[in-house]
Amino acid sequence: MKISKNLRNLLLAGVLIGTIVGAWAIWYVFYKPHRDVSAEKPKYELTSQVLSDAFKTDTSAMSKYVDQALLVEGPVTQVEGTRVSLGNIICSFDSTQTVKISSLKAGDIVKIQGRLTTYNDLMEEITMDNCVIK
Repeated sequence: MKISKNLRNLLLAGVLIGTIVGAWAIWYVFYKPHRDVSAEKPKYELTSQVLSDAFKTDTSAMSKYVDQALLVEGPVTQVEGTRVSLGNIICSFDSTQTVKISSLKAGDIVKIQGRLTTYNDLMEEITMDNCVIK
């Protein structure tokens, strides 16, 4: 069976377009820019106590706050490496923030913006990452 010249050209064009689209999709998945939570406008602005109480009393709090940019204000209870605790809220900072973190001490009132990642209901700990001090 012989393929006509028009059909052959059409198949070749389809394969070429498919290869280009596939290569672009792979590039986009692996090299897309990361989310910059610090540059986003926070979806919720809360105190650390209000956020803690929300998880203790509201069963839908996880679906409401998870993966959202939050601005949390409260007293520092512990500073350890690149982690700052506001009561039961643990905020993980990038290593570029160590200068700002090193000046914090227990009792300081701070505003921290970050992305809420998890809630450990056994330990009642809320975890945030990509945090910055505002």
